[in-house]
Amino acid sequence: MSRDRTRWKPPAIESTLVAIFAIGLLLRLYAAQFPNLIHPDSIFQTLEPAHRLAFGYGLITWEWRMGIRSWVFPAFLAAVMRMTAWMGPGSSGYLWGISAILSLFSLVTVWFGFVWAKRASGTEAAVIAAGACAVWFDLVIFAPCALTEVVATHVLLPGLYLGRYAERVPERRRMFLAALCCGLAASLRIELAPAVGFALVHFCHPNWRKRALPLAAGFLLPIVAFGLVDAFTWTYPFQSFWKYFWVNAIQDRSALYGTRPWFWYLLALVEQMFPVVVLALFGLRRSPFLGWLVLIILSAHSIIAHKELRFIYPAFPILLTLAAIGFADLSQLLATRLNRVHPVKNVTIAIGLIFFALLSYLSAPLFPYWQKNSVGIEAFDRLSRDPTICGLALYRVFLLNTGGYAHLHKDIPIFPIQNAHVLSQLEPSFNVILTIRHSIPSPNSFSPFACWNGVCLYQRVGPCALAPKKYDANAVLADAGQ
Repeated sequence: MSRDRTRWKPPAIESTLVAIFAIGLLLRLYAAQFPNLIHPDSIFQTLEPAHRLAFGYGLITWEWRMGIRSWVFPAFLAAVMRMTAWMGPGSSGYLWGISAILSLFSLVTVWFGFVWAKRASGTEAAVIAAGACAVWFDLVIFAPCALTEVVATHVLLPGLYLGRYAERVPERRRMFLAALCCGLAASLRIELAPAVGFALVHFCHPNWRKRALPLAAGFLLPIVAFGLVDAFTWTYPFQSFWKYFWVNAIQDRSALYGTRPWFWYLLALVEQMFPVVVLALFGLRRSPFLGWLVLIILSAHSIIAHKELRFIYPAFPILLTLAAIGFADLSQLLATRLNRVHPVKNVTIAIGLIFFALLSYLSAPLFPYWQKNSVGIEAFDRLSRDPTICGLALYRVFLLNTGGYAHLHKDIPIFPIQNAHVLSQLEPSFNVILTIRHSIPSPNSFSPFACWNGVCLYQRVGPCALAPKKYDANAVLADAGQ
């Protein structure tokens, strides 16, 4: 049963929520200003194919050559690129537009924390949960990233609430919309399928005869839509689903990028979010359903050898919501032990908000991606505003640690080069080099004009000649199987 011990009046709650949402949005937009590459997938699996759709050119990685990715999400991003390109010079306009839209969408986590905790525990827990989801650093730094696991989470959370609560919506419509969100989440991120399956079975109980049909219809609609998109953009329906499963689960190609033991996610959560995990355990009795979801998400990802913290992003807002519920329960328990019938409500909320904000601030340095590979991103952003460049050489700089054409936004050749002889041979074909400081063998013809953390841009005056296609970035990627 939900309990509401607050004495706050509705206007106070509303103004507090507005402030929390505003702070959450500002933090996310601020995080978007950090030039970072949390993972190459945030560019080369989403923004780069979107750039190809929107502007006709871009880098093609092995996933897109093999057809194991769906075009649905890149198509959405391509539409945003076309609509927001006017907002700034070079690539800055549409990159800011995408970050702003994804950041706005990510506030679903704040909404979810409030509405779920309010139903499960009361207004105190609800406000604390909203604040925790607004300021928690994982949610802030991932929010503007074009990663499917992040977007899938922001679609999944409304589905969970609709399926479990939202009784004011007619039941059949509510079940259909809940399953629609869950099906879309599973379509975007197939690893969420076990958690989605559990949620749909849970929603069926106890009136499965009435709920099964709308749940099935809502779940199948986005999956069929994704299958049709594959049929038109690849070779056959559901190609991206099947090939993704075959390449990563059967051929285990993802293991090439590193493996971790099965318990790695548990250790990572304990190391990074230990107080949150402990509080979430106290909150389980109010909402065991969320606890089972977290367990299923962790289990489904733990059996896969290749592990990254971003893969379990769906668990973060759920854990924070449970932790806020646990914090409210512990405050009530402490007040009872101190012979108070109820704690002071506004003090409890204030302490809870400060606790999660401070914990996030202290834990943020543990996150290694604030400015990871920022040099390549900054360099490409700067070059996108330079009208004089006609060819770019990456000398001893890894191509997938740059911003790709999504950040460069110029239809010019990119030459990834590791050999000094090849660099000298192709020199007439480019007029800009991105490389480690003082590493180019012919400094007389190129002069440095910008440097970051030991990596510099060198430029020469003059036009660019054509070069053999085998040196072009897409040919190099294909030859290396990347």
